[in-house]
Amino acid sequence: MLDNLQQMVVLATVAHEQHFTRAAEYLGISKSQVSKQIRYLEERLGIQLVQRNTRSVALTEAGKQYAAFGRQIVETMQDAEAMVAGFRNEVSGRLKIGVAQSFGNAQITRLLSSFQSQYPNIDLEVHLFDHRPNLVEDGYDCWLAIHEHPPEGMVAKKLADCKFKLVASQSYLATHGMPTHPSDLRDHNCITYQSLQRTYDQWPFQRDGSEQSVTVRGTYRINNAPAVLEAAKSGLGIAYIATYLLDHEIEQGHLQVVMKDWKPTMELPVYAVYPRREFLAPKVRHFVDFLAEHINATHGFDAIK
Repeated sequence: MLDNLQQMVVLATVAHEQHFTRAAEYLGISKSQVSKQIRYLEERLGIQLVQRNTRSVALTEAGKQYAAFGRQIVETMQDAEAMVAGFRNEVSGRLKIGVAQSFGNAQITRLLSSFQSQYPNIDLEVHLFDHRPNLVEDGYDCWLAIHEHPPEGMVAKKLADCKFKLVASQSYLATHGMPTHPSDLRDHNCITYQSLQRTYDQWPFQRDGSEQSVTVRGTYRINNAPAVLEAAKSGLGIAYIATYLLDHEIEQGHLQVVMKDWKPTMELPVYAVYPRREFLAPKVRHFVDFLAEHINATHGFDAIK
Protein backbone atom coordinates (compact mmCIF):
# COMPACT_ATOMS: atom_id res chain seq x y z
CA MET A 1 0.00 0.00 0.00
CA LEU A 2 2.74 2.49 0.93
CA ASP A 3 4.60 1.77 -2.31
CA ASN A 4 1.40 2.38 -4.28
CA LEU A 5 0.84 5.74 -2.57
CA GLN A 6 4.43 6.76 -3.20
CA GLN A 7 4.08 5.97 -6.90
CA MET A 8 0.86 8.00 -7.13
CA VAL A 9 2.54 11.00 -5.50
CA VAL A 10 5.51 10.74 -7.84
CA LEU A 11 3.25 10.64 -10.90
CA ALA A 12 1.21 13.58 -9.61
CA THR A 13 4.41 15.58 -9.11
CA VAL A 14 5.70 14.75 -12.59
CA ALA A 15 2.34 15.82 -14.02
CA HIS A 16 2.47 19.06 -12.07
CA GLU A 17 6.11 19.93 -12.84
CA GLN A 18 6.02 18.61 -16.44
CA HIS A 19 9.64 17.61 -15.98
CA PHE A 20 11.39 14.65 -14.36
CA THR A 21 14.31 16.68 -12.98
CA ARG A 22 12.06 19.35 -11.39
CA ALA A 23 9.84 16.63 -9.96
CA ALA A 24 12.89 14.94 -8.45
CA GLU A 25 14.09 18.23 -6.94
CA TYR A 26 10.67 18.93 -5.46
CA LEU A 27 10.39 15.43 -3.97
CA GLY A 28 14.00 15.37 -2.74
CA ILE A 29 14.89 12.19 -4.62
CA SER A 30 17.02 11.41 -7.67
CA LYS A 31 15.80 11.68 -11.24
CA SER A 32 16.49 7.97 -11.74
CA GLN A 33 14.31 7.16 -8.74
CA VAL A 34 11.46 9.19 -10.27
CA SER A 35 11.82 7.21 -13.52
CA LYS A 36 11.85 3.92 -11.63
CA GLN A 37 8.71 4.78 -9.66
CA ILE A 38 6.86 5.71 -12.84
CA ARG A 39 8.01 2.50 -14.54
CA TYR A 40 6.96 0.37 -11.54
CA LEU A 41 3.56 2.08 -11.54
CA GLU A 42 3.02 1.48 -15.26
CA GLU A 43 4.05 -2.17 -14.89
CA ARG A 44 1.72 -2.66 -11.93
CA LEU A 45 -1.25 -1.06 -13.71
CA GLY A 46 -0.43 -2.55 -17.11
CA ILE A 47 -0.86 0.72 -19.00
CA GLN A 48 1.33 3.57 -20.25
CA LEU A 49 0.91 6.72 -18.17
CA VAL A 50 3.77 8.93 -19.37
CA GLN A 51 5.03 9.71 -22.85
CA ARG A 52 8.71 10.60 -22.72
CA ASN A 53 11.02 12.43 -25.09
CA THR A 54 14.33 14.23 -24.70
CA ARG A 55 12.80 17.65 -24.00
CA SER A 56 9.49 17.25 -22.24
CA VAL A 57 7.10 14.96 -20.44
CA ALA A 58 3.50 14.42 -21.47
CA LEU A 59 0.89 12.24 -19.83
CA THR A 60 -1.46 9.90 -21.63
CA GLU A 61 -5.17 10.34 -21.00
CA ALA A 62 -5.04 7.53 -18.44
CA GLY A 63 -1.99 9.16 -16.88
CA LYS A 64 -3.75 12.52 -16.54
CA GLN A 65 -6.76 11.01 -14.83
CA TYR A 66 -4.67 8.81 -12.53
CA ALA A 67 -2.42 11.77 -11.65
CA ALA A 68 -5.50 13.77 -10.63
CA PHE A 69 -6.16 11.23 -7.87
CA GLY A 70 -2.54 11.50 -6.81
CA ARG A 71 -2.89 15.28 -6.71
CA GLN A 72 -5.78 14.92 -4.27
CA ILE A 73 -3.49 12.89 -2.02
CA VAL A 74 -0.80 15.59 -2.22
CA GLU A 75 -3.31 18.36 -1.45
CA THR A 76 -4.74 16.41 1.49
CA MET A 77 -1.21 15.97 2.84
CA GLN A 78 -0.53 19.70 2.36
CA ASP A 79 -3.73 20.58 4.23
CA ALA A 80 -2.76 18.25 7.06
CA GLU A 81 0.72 19.75 7.32
CA ALA A 82 -0.70 23.28 7.12
CA MET A 83 -3.03 22.44 10.00
CA VAL A 84 -0.16 21.18 12.15
CA ALA A 85 2.09 24.08 11.12
CA GLY A 86 -0.71 26.42 12.16
CA PHE A 87 -0.67 24.98 15.65
CA ARG A 88 3.09 25.60 15.81
CA ASN A 89 2.87 28.85 13.81
CA GLU A 90 5.71 27.46 11.70
CA VAL A 91 6.71 29.62 8.74
CA SER A 92 8.86 27.50 6.45
CA GLY A 93 8.96 25.61 3.17
CA ARG A 94 8.73 26.56 -0.49
CA LEU A 95 6.50 29.55 -1.28
CA LYS A 96 5.67 29.78 -4.96
CA ILE A 97 4.21 33.16 -5.92
CA GLY A 98 3.15 34.73 -9.18
CA VAL A 99 3.24 38.50 -9.62
CA ALA A 100 1.98 40.88 -12.30
CA GLN A 101 5.18 41.66 -14.19
CA SER A 102 5.42 45.45 -14.02
CA PHE A 103 4.13 45.48 -10.45
CA GLY A 104 6.64 42.84 -9.43
CA ASN A 105 9.59 44.62 -11.02
CA ALA A 106 8.63 48.04 -9.66
CA GLN A 107 7.50 47.16 -6.16
CA ILE A 108 7.45 43.55 -4.97
CA THR A 109 10.98 42.35 -5.71
CA ARG A 110 12.39 45.14 -3.53
CA LEU A 111 10.29 43.88 -0.60
CA LEU A 112 11.23 40.22 -0.83
CA SER A 113 14.62 40.55 0.87
CA SER A 114 12.89 42.10 3.87
CA PHE A 115 10.35 39.29 3.93
CA GLN A 116 13.06 36.63 3.80
CA SER A 117 14.98 38.40 6.55
CA GLN A 118 11.92 38.02 8.76
CA TYR A 119 11.30 34.43 7.68
CA PRO A 120 14.66 32.85 6.76
CA ASN A 121 13.20 29.32 6.52
CA ILE A 122 11.08 30.32 3.52
CA ASP A 123 12.34 29.20 0.10
CA LEU A 124 10.88 31.75 -2.34
CA GLU A 125 10.05 30.89 -5.94
CA VAL A 126 8.87 34.00 -7.84
CA HIS A 127 7.33 34.09 -11.32
CA LEU A 128 6.60 37.37 -13.13
CA PHE A 129 3.92 37.34 -15.83
CA ASP A 130 0.86 39.25 -17.07
CA HIS A 131 -1.54 36.38 -17.83
CA ARG A 132 -4.14 34.89 -15.50
CA PRO A 133 -2.73 31.63 -14.08
CA ASN A 134 -4.52 28.50 -12.94
CA LEU A 135 -3.32 28.60 -9.35
CA VAL A 136 -4.11 25.00 -8.48
CA GLU A 137 -2.84 23.37 -11.68
CA ASP A 138 0.23 25.61 -11.80
CA GLY A 139 0.99 25.04 -8.13
CA TYR A 140 1.03 28.66 -6.96
CA ASP A 141 0.62 29.39 -3.27
CA CYS A 142 -0.28 33.00 -3.99
CA TRP A 143 -0.82 35.32 -6.98
CA LEU A 144 -0.42 39.09 -6.66
CA ALA A 145 -2.72 40.56 -9.27
CA ILE A 146 -3.70 44.05 -10.38
CA HIS A 147 -7.02 43.05 -11.84
CA GLU A 148 -10.65 44.16 -11.75
CA HIS A 149 -11.97 40.59 -11.63
CA PRO A 150 -10.06 38.04 -9.51
CA PRO A 151 -10.73 34.38 -10.40
CA GLU A 152 -13.80 32.73 -8.94
CA GLY A 153 -13.40 29.93 -6.43
CA MET A 154 -10.30 31.51 -4.91
CA VAL A 155 -9.70 33.68 -1.88
CA ALA A 156 -8.94 37.24 -3.04
CA LYS A 157 -7.77 39.62 -0.32
CA LYS A 158 -7.72 43.22 -1.48
CA LEU A 159 -4.47 44.91 -0.47
CA ALA A 160 -4.67 48.35 -2.07
CA ASP A 161 -6.02 50.46 -4.92
CA CYS A 162 -3.68 51.43 -7.75
CA LYS A 163 -3.98 55.08 -8.86
CA PHE A 164 -3.10 56.73 -12.20
CA LYS A 165 -1.69 59.99 -13.58
CA LEU A 166 -1.89 61.54 -17.04
CA VAL A 167 1.62 62.38 -18.23
CA ALA A 168 3.67 63.34 -21.25
CA SER A 169 7.20 64.50 -21.98
CA GLN A 170 8.01 68.19 -22.29
CA SER A 171 9.19 67.59 -25.87
CA TYR A 172 5.80 66.14 -26.87
CA LEU A 173 3.87 68.99 -25.23
CA ALA A 174 6.13 71.61 -26.80
CA THR A 175 5.36 70.20 -30.22
CA HIS A 176 1.69 69.31 -29.87
CA GLY A 177 0.45 71.61 -27.11
CA MET A 178 -1.08 71.03 -23.68
CA PRO A 179 -4.65 69.65 -23.61
CA THR A 180 -6.94 71.38 -21.09
CA HIS A 181 -10.06 69.19 -21.29
CA PRO A 182 -10.52 65.41 -21.69
CA SER A 183 -12.15 65.96 -25.08
CA ASP A 184 -8.88 67.55 -26.29
CA LEU A 185 -7.23 64.13 -26.01
CA ARG A 186 -9.05 63.01 -29.15
CA ASP A 187 -6.69 65.29 -31.08
CA HIS A 188 -3.55 63.88 -29.45
CA ASN A 189 -1.47 60.76 -29.93
CA CYS A 190 -2.33 58.68 -26.86
CA ILE A 191 -0.23 55.68 -25.86
CA THR A 192 -2.51 52.85 -24.72
CA TYR A 193 -1.99 49.58 -22.88
CA GLN A 194 -3.39 46.62 -24.77
CA SER A 195 -3.05 42.90 -24.06
CA LEU A 196 -4.97 39.76 -24.97
CA GLN A 197 -7.13 40.19 -21.88
CA ARG A 198 -7.45 43.97 -21.50
CA THR A 199 -7.43 47.19 -23.50
CA TYR A 200 -7.34 50.57 -21.76
CA ASP A 201 -8.51 53.12 -24.28
CA GLN A 202 -11.29 54.57 -22.10
CA TRP A 203 -9.71 57.19 -19.85
CA PRO A 204 -11.95 58.54 -17.04
CA PHE A 205 -11.46 61.91 -15.28
CA GLN A 206 -13.15 64.05 -12.64
CA ARG A 207 -13.15 67.79 -11.85
CA ASP A 208 -15.31 69.54 -9.27
CA GLY A 209 -17.78 66.68 -9.20
CA SER A 210 -18.01 66.52 -12.98
CA GLU A 211 -16.99 63.24 -14.59
CA GLN A 212 -15.74 62.80 -18.14
CA SER A 213 -14.61 59.68 -19.95
CA VAL A 214 -12.95 59.84 -23.34
CA THR A 215 -12.08 57.16 -25.88
CA VAL A 216 -8.52 57.82 -26.96
CA ARG A 217 -6.58 56.77 -30.01
CA GLY A 218 -2.98 56.72 -31.05
CA THR A 219 -0.30 55.12 -33.16
CA TYR A 220 1.30 53.21 -30.28
CA ARG A 221 -0.34 50.34 -28.37
CA ILE A 222 1.78 48.26 -25.99
CA ASN A 223 1.16 45.16 -23.89
CA ASN A 224 3.69 46.09 -21.21
CA ALA A 225 3.17 48.90 -18.69
CA PRO A 226 6.85 49.88 -18.26
CA ALA A 227 7.08 50.11 -22.06
CA VAL A 228 4.17 52.58 -22.01
CA LEU A 229 6.22 54.63 -19.55
CA GLU A 230 9.33 54.54 -21.73
CA ALA A 231 7.32 55.51 -24.81
CA ALA A 232 5.92 58.53 -23.00
CA LYS A 233 9.40 59.56 -21.84
CA SER A 234 10.59 59.29 -25.44
CA GLY A 235 8.00 61.84 -26.56
CA LEU A 236 5.74 59.49 -28.49
CA GLY A 237 2.52 60.69 -26.88
CA ILE A 238 0.36 61.14 -23.78
CA ALA A 239 -0.04 58.21 -21.39
CA TYR A 240 -2.38 57.23 -18.53
CA ILE A 241 0.12 55.53 -16.24
CA ALA A 242 -0.07 53.74 -12.89
CA THR A 243 1.53 55.91 -10.22
CA TYR A 244 3.62 53.04 -8.83
CA LEU A 245 5.70 53.33 -12.02
CA LEU A 246 6.31 57.04 -11.49
CA ASP A 247 8.69 57.01 -8.53
CA HIS A 248 10.98 59.79 -9.79
CA GLU A 249 10.00 60.45 -13.40
CA ILE A 250 8.04 63.65 -12.65
CA GLU A 251 10.44 65.02 -10.03
CA GLN A 252 13.41 64.52 -12.36
CA GLY A 253 11.61 66.21 -15.26
CA HIS A 254 11.37 63.18 -17.52
CA LEU A 255 7.58 63.53 -17.56
CA GLN A 256 5.08 66.28 -16.84
CA VAL A 257 1.58 65.94 -15.40
CA VAL A 258 -1.03 66.81 -18.03
CA MET A 259 -4.42 68.47 -17.33
CA LYS A 260 -3.78 69.07 -13.62
CA ASP A 261 -7.35 70.32 -13.12
CA TRP A 262 -8.73 66.93 -14.16
CA LYS A 263 -8.04 63.98 -11.84
CA PRO A 264 -7.69 60.52 -13.42
CA THR A 265 -10.24 58.35 -11.63
CA MET A 266 -9.35 54.87 -12.82
CA GLU A 267 -8.51 52.57 -9.91
CA LEU A 268 -7.27 49.02 -10.24
CA PRO A 269 -7.44 46.82 -7.14
CA VAL A 270 -4.39 44.91 -5.98
CA TYR A 271 -5.32 41.42 -4.76
CA ALA A 272 -3.48 38.62 -3.05
CA VAL A 273 -5.17 35.55 -4.52
CA TYR A 274 -4.72 32.04 -3.17
CA PRO A 275 -6.55 28.69 -3.36
CA ARG A 276 -9.43 28.24 -0.97
CA ARG A 277 -8.29 25.67 1.60
CA GLU A 278 -9.64 24.61 4.94
CA PHE A 279 -6.24 25.25 6.51
CA LEU A 280 -4.17 28.14 5.20
CA ALA A 281 -0.45 27.48 5.54
CA PRO A 282 1.26 29.97 7.88
CA LYS A 283 3.79 30.81 5.16
CA VAL A 284 0.96 32.09 2.94
CA ARG A 285 -0.82 33.91 5.75
CA HIS A 286 2.35 35.69 6.88
CA PHE A 287 3.26 36.61 3.30
CA VAL A 288 -0.15 38.16 2.64
CA ASP A 289 -0.05 40.01 5.97
CA PHE A 290 3.45 41.28 5.14
CA LEU A 291 2.23 42.67 1.81
CA ALA A 292 -0.81 44.30 3.38
CA GLU A 293 1.52 46.12 5.77
CA HIS A 294 4.09 47.24 3.21
CA ILE A 295 2.01 48.16 0.16
CA ASN A 296 0.82 51.66 0.95
CA ALA A 297 0.30 55.11 -0.45
CA THR A 298 4.04 55.88 -0.48
CA HIS A 299 4.36 53.33 -3.27
CA GLY A 300 1.63 54.93 -5.36
CA PHE A 301 -1.29 53.07 -3.83
CA ASP A 302 -4.18 53.77 -1.51
CA ALA A 303 -3.85 51.13 1.18
CA ILE A 304 -6.86 49.20 2.45
CA LYS A 305 -7.42 49.83 6.13
